[in-house]
Amino acid sequence: MKNKDLRDEFRIADVRQWEVAEAIGISEVTFVKWLRKELSEEKKKLVREAILKVKESR
Repeated sequence: MKNKDLRDEFRIADVRQWEVAEAIGISEVTFVKWLRKELSEEKKKLVREAILKVKESR
């Protein structure tokens, strides 16, 4: 499974993929397409920042 580390982080943080996509400023469909292939470290960093942003906004 591609990006398993990020998928695990979604689950642990109890954050949905659509919430992360919204925090990044892209559509959910685009984000799902991103996750089909292993992301670069730069994009992973962007996703992790978005996960934190969603968690902190709760």
